[in-house]
Amino acid sequence: SLIPAVAGLAAAGSLLDEDAEEKRRRIEAKIAAENFGAAIGFAAGAALAVKEKLDEHAAREEQKKQQHEQTMGGM
Repeated sequence: SLIPAVAGLAAAGSLLDEDAEEKRRRIEAKIAAENFGAAIGFAAGAALAVKEKLDEHAAREEQKKQQHEQTMGGM
């Protein structure tokens, strides 16, 4: 009878489809993880840049304050 062979082929076919689907899902997950990593990296880099700017600004303000105190103290 041909039916078991056809059923076997159909089962094998659906198994192959499942593998392809699994593989596609894995690839999508990997891409999503890479994109997420890049986004986190970008956000961290941006946050660091902002922090550096704020630190620079604070250092300049501190320097100005000290210069001002020195000038006032010198009177």
